[in-house]
Amino acid sequence: MLFSKDDRLVRITQLGGTAGTMGLHIVSAIIVGLTIGYFLDDYFGTKPWLIMIFFLVGVVSGFKMVFEDFRKLQRREEAKKASSLKQDGEKGAGQD
Repeated sequence: MLFSKDDRLVRITQLGGTAGTMGLHIVSAIIVGLTIGYFLDDYFGTKPWLIMIFFLVGVVSGFKMVFEDFRKLQRREEAKKASSLKQDGEKGAGQD
């Protein structure tokens, strides 16, 4: 019962892993941006400006990575759908 023929558990696990990765991409990009901004502000003595700039760069890059992950997920689902349609066509072709 745990592993059914259509592998629903596997699909749910893959989708959950992808969703978790998307969340980590946003958070990690923002943290990296803030860290770089903090150290550059400390080095150049330009206190809030580089932190704000690199925070915005981190937000933009995080959402860009999420968008790329979503596109990969979408392509993977389209490939699965195309392969299942191809397999259904092969099964039905010999049953005339």
